[in-house]
Formats: sequence, C-alpha cells, structure tokens
Amino acid sequence: MAHILLVDDDADVVSRNRVALEASGDTVSTAATTAQALAAVRSQAPDLVVLEAMLDGTLAGFDLARSLAREFPHLPLIMLSRVDEHLTAKQRAGQDRDDGWMPVERFMEKPVSPDVLVYEVDHLVGMAH
Repeated sequence: MAHILLVDDDADVVSRNRVALEASGDTVSTAATTAQALAAVRSQAPDLVVLEAMLDGTLAGFDLARSLAREFPHLPLIMLSRVDEHLTAKQRAGQDRDDGWMPVERFMEKPVSPDVLVYEVDHLVGMAH
C-alpha cells in the first residue's frame, strides 16, 4: 500500500494511528518534531504526511505544512489537531481568506476515529497516484 509519515509529539496518538494504518496495509514512519519531519520527508519520500498543528510547543505544524507544500507540492497533507482551542478569532478568520495559511488537503479535529483516518489516507493517496 502506501508509506505514511505520522508527525506528532503525542506518543499515544502516534501509536493509535500507526496501529490503524498498519492494519490497513500501510507502512508507517514517525517524527516528533518539525526538524525530524523535514528530514524524514526528504530521505524517505512518503506518499502522505499526517501532522499535528501543535508541534515543538507552538503552532509549528502550520509552518511545517507550508514548508512541505512549497518543497513537495504534490505531497498530500492531513492535519490532525485540537488547534481551534488555541487559535484566536483573527487566526481562524485568516485561514478562510488565505489558501496558503493552511495548505493541507484535510484538517481533522482530534480525536479522529481510526476508520475515518484510514479512509481519508486511502482516498488521498489514491488521488495522488
């Protein structure tokens, strides 16, 4: 199937998502920081990245998504987060006006059902190939 990179600093979330994706036949690698994620994408060429918005104690996941979208424009990205709890009204409004603010194919609020995550990954990987 596909090679998926999971980027999250929450080991429980990574473990739960890894089990679901591997059970569906995907190969999974992981990263816990933006630096690890960039290195993994560059060296492993995953088919899709599932990333958390809140990395390194900040909203660094958004910066990572923008960097990945610039460097790897055909790499599908799914963002999982509870970030709405941390965004200001101005930031939430800004994401609606600026396509570059959050360049991901799917934004999904945590917790995400494993079945829904597997479905979205399979759907986006199928569209990319």
